Amino acid sequence: MQSWHYQTIINASQNGHTLRQYMRNDILIPKTIYHALRVQRAMTLNGHYQSVNNVVHTGDKINLTFTAADFNKRQPHYVPDNTRQIPILYENKDLLVANKPAGIKTHPNQPYETGTLMNYLTAYLAQAPYIVHRLDMATSGAILVAKNPVVVPILNRLLSQKKITRQYFAWVHGHLPSQGTINLAIGRDIADKRKRQVAGIQAVNAVTHYQSIKQTPTATLLAVWLETGRTHQIRVHFSYYDHPLIGDPLYDPKALQFSRLLLHSAKMHLLLPFSLQPINIKAPTPTDFYPLSINDNKPR
Repeated sequence: MQSWHYQTIINASQNGHTLRQYMRNDILIPKTIYHALRVQRAMTLNGHYQSVNNVVHTGDKINLTFTAADFNKRQPHYVPDNTRQIPILYENKDLLVANKPAGIKTHPNQPYETGTLMNYLTAYLAQAPYIVHRLDMATSGAILVAKNPVVVPILNRLLSQKKITRQYFAWVHGHLPSQGTINLAIGRDIADKRKRQVAGIQAVNAVTHYQSIKQTPTATLLAVWLETGRTHQIRVHFSYYDHPLIGDPLYDPKALQFSRLLLHSAKMHLLLPFSLQPINIKAPTPTDFYPLSINDNKPR
């Protein structure tokens, strides 16, 4: 059976915690997996199985062994596709951050579909990766992918706790205040199943923060942060105020004048699982994100 081995070292901020606190709160091991490690005695403190009530000290070594049986998430299956090289922005043994091109889907919707990010990464890794979050097909930029099931729930918890954050660049039509927050629930569009709308069907809370970077006579370049991660959230929020994202095939009436949706996942702040080492990653913006008809100066 496939297994994954990790050794971590207690740091000063974790000194004095119980082994249980360290596992559950410090390195975010989910309850069910923590229970499996206990039952199998697959976690040791300084080389020996210890009570989870034991206090850990700076420099102590924790060894963890996970097996495929610990996870109810099955190994994904994607058809490998080596017809395209995807730029890799960061990679270690557990995860990678890719710079997704605009115009390709994050994952296939049919069993034998190819041409998506997951297909290309399956060929690159020689194994199927695990989806942590998604980018719309028309959106480019940094996207986080897990290489094994061990780190998937940890990354999900880091995302939900806002310890992994992303910043987007977006061009919108018209002019906006220098900064602001949009707090409007988003649900399914009543008339078009492809779309979402403010106060739509089964609407859920959605919060978007933005800051203006540059204005031209007809458009504004924004830096955008999401407090929530709803489908089409940035696109729906700005289109609701009559400032749709430029080139948006669903929400911009002038989309056909542009070659692509001008939305890019530009920066990611990431805490690495287990070590919680902070990593800041930038995704270079593609040249077609700055059409001369809008702007000829890129933000730094």
